[in-house]
Amino acid sequence: MKSNKVYLYIFFLFFIIISLNAYGQKEGDRIIAIVGNDIILESDLQYQVQLYMRQNQLSQLNPAVIYKIFQQMVNEKIIIAKAIQDSIVVRPEEIDRELDYRLKSLLEQFGSEERIEEIYGMSLGKIKILLREDLREKLLSERIKRKRFPDGIKVTDKEVREFYQQFKDSLPPSSNEYEIAHIFIKRNVTDDEKKIAYEKAVLILDSIKNGYDFAELAKRNSDDIQSAKNGGDLGYARRGVFVKEFEEVLFTLNNPGDLSEIIETEFGYHIIKLTDKRGDQRRSSHILIAFPKLESNDLQTISLLKEIKSKIVSGDLKFEEAAEKYSQEAATKNKGGYLGFVPADRLDSNVISELDKLSPGEITDPIKIGDEKNYGYEIVKLISMAPSHKLTLEGDYERIKRYAEFIKEQEEIEKWIEELKNTIYVEIKY
Repeated sequence: MKSNKVYLYIFFLFFIIISLNAYGQKEGDRIIAIVGNDIILESDLQYQVQLYMRQNQLSQLNPAVIYKIFQQMVNEKIIIAKAIQDSIVVRPEEIDRELDYRLKSLLEQFGSEERIEEIYGMSLGKIKILLREDLREKLLSERIKRKRFPDGIKVTDKEVREFYQQFKDSLPPSSNEYEIAHIFIKRNVTDDEKKIAYEKAVLILDSIKNGYDFAELAKRNSDDIQSAKNGGDLGYARRGVFVKEFEEVLFTLNNPGDLSEIIETEFGYHIIKLTDKRGDQRRSSHILIAFPKLESNDLQTISLLKEIKSKIVSGDLKFEEAAEKYSQEAATKNKGGYLGFVPADRLDSNVISELDKLSPGEITDPIKIGDEKNYGYEIVKLISMAPSHKLTLEGDYERIKRYAEFIKEQEEIEKWIEELKNTIYVEIKY
């Protein structure tokens, strides 16, 4: 039996190496696994492998890692099949919230939409479609796991200490950590900025109604750079892909060629054209006129934060009171703006450079946070700083405990997946 598994593994690796050499060839896309009522295509695996390589800046990948990626995909499909089997439901609005959070995290990580598109190898619109399905499956997976492990995976003190003794030499060291609190104010769109964008959208809509070509106007005027290259084309999409305001209007258009009026979303003003219908899917094009960024709006926000800092420094206002009154970061404003100990690799470089100038108890000047399209300003109070160090039970018990819980959780999930294979159909096809 063991020799058969080894042979199967080697054959799989040979198959993957050959198929990756033909990456991008969609013709003859093969099914490489069937899990329940779902499938994994050769192109699905190729995409995950290429994404892993781009994210980790690798030019080639060990075949064993490719096989591990494939196994993870199969295991996740098994868990999702169990969720569907148990009638677990995820609402569209829950996916919307997760998608918004994920996109903001990607912007913080990579710095711009253009860099995100480069990493994923596709337009932001297609990334959103892909992420929406990934997030739906992620939420299904999380819920069925909570059902299976309602109290979570716990470890005893003895297990933590045994884990530390076994893995202490391979545990990653703690990075520099900053204990901080902040007051964040988002840069909101002003009426003047909306007026400028709206007036431009009106001129474009009038031009379309007077016979000008929609695609050419999109190429020249749309602020959705990726779709503009294709004349504003967004491809086919079902309900649940676009933001609510956009989607509500798109699905009221009945015939290919129908044109919307001007629609406002968080991104700006849109003009939508329905180009095709296919079952429950709609193919559309749009022209986006983003809200401009007037410098005066930024200066008002910066000035307010400087005034808040001045009152705190003079003793007229406590930092915690100011955070509760002014901060627009919902998760921390009622905690005095407290963010706790934050590893250096989770902070923007400009925040770190400002914090490194401070002594504990001092506050930064206003710092711009986010990318050019979605940002705000914050002032940050340095409470304390913990330098990078090798983990010890005495100083890092909770961190080590989390590592131990994670490893134990993976082991328990692997056992559970083996049980699920008795009730969920799995076929690996080579």
